[in-house]
Amino acid sequence: MLGIFNKTSKKRTVSDEKVLSKPAFDSDGLVRLIPYFPISKKLSYYPEYKQELTLNTTIIAYELNNELVYSNNDISWVQEEGEMQIYLRGDRVKQVERFAFVMPTAGRGEEGLDYASKELLGKHGGFIKGNNITLKGEQNDGRLPVIDMMVRKQMILKEGHYVGHQVAILDVDPAAFQLLEQRSHVRLKTDIPGQIQAKLNQEPLGCTMVDFSDCAARIIYHDAENSFRYREGALVTLSFDLPASAEARVIRGKVIRQHDATIVMTLDNIMRAKSFEKVESFDIMEIKANLLQQQH
Repeated sequence: MLGIFNKTSKKRTVSDEKVLSKPAFDSDGLVRLIPYFPISKKLSYYPEYKQELTLNTTIIAYELNNELVYSNNDISWVQEEGEMQIYLRGDRVKQVERFAFVMPTAGRGEEGLDYASKELLGKHGGFIKGNNITLKGEQNDGRLPVIDMMVRKQMILKEGHYVGHQVAILDVDPAAFQLLEQRSHVRLKTDIPGQIQAKLNQEPLGCTMVDFSDCAARIIYHDAENSFRYREGALVTLSFDLPASAEARVIRGKVIRQHDATIVMTLDNIMRAKSFEKVESFDIMEIKANLLQQQH
């Protein structure tokens, strides 16, 4: 008879079980990602893999082994005898048990979301316990730093520099850090006249779309005195005609970079009939196909 049915079978004891040790925290991986996600830097995020809900945010502190760190200068590291050693305020950290980002529970940019998106986002910017948060750093040399994290908890800080503020604690796993190669989105050089406006009821400005990729467009507008309308984070609408198409294109997105009279905007929504809908892969390919007809 099988042992599971045998009443006289020997009961297993704890000593018979194999005790699994907790894997060591990847300190080398942590050192690689920290420079891409420094305290106080403007970042962006979206909750639960819903990229259409992207908002601006920042890291206000790190949590290292349950101790809050408010300054980038408080953490340093050095290679010693083939191993990466991490220092906190000059003292060596013998072992990193846990590392987390401390972030505000509300991001900037919710005013640009429609009602349905705000309802989907919910309270506290999607920073609900157990939620996945995708955090994006600043693109550097064609690569975009991205990390997925899980919200451990929300809390109102009772001490330190942010007393009384509600924050989220997000556990960081260096294995979830990626540097995405953005150059895979081939940029087409263009020379397309168009119009740009911050709101549909505002007087548009003349502009020129000078390049176009799968996720963004670079635009030079013709009135530098109105640059205040198009600062980073602003929601803008771009309208342009394609010679190979009788239908004008109207695309809405956010300004992700701005310098003088040049901006780079995301391609988030496209006008269909009389309302904006999410940009789809077909839309990008159709526009690219038209743009390629103008290249010689």
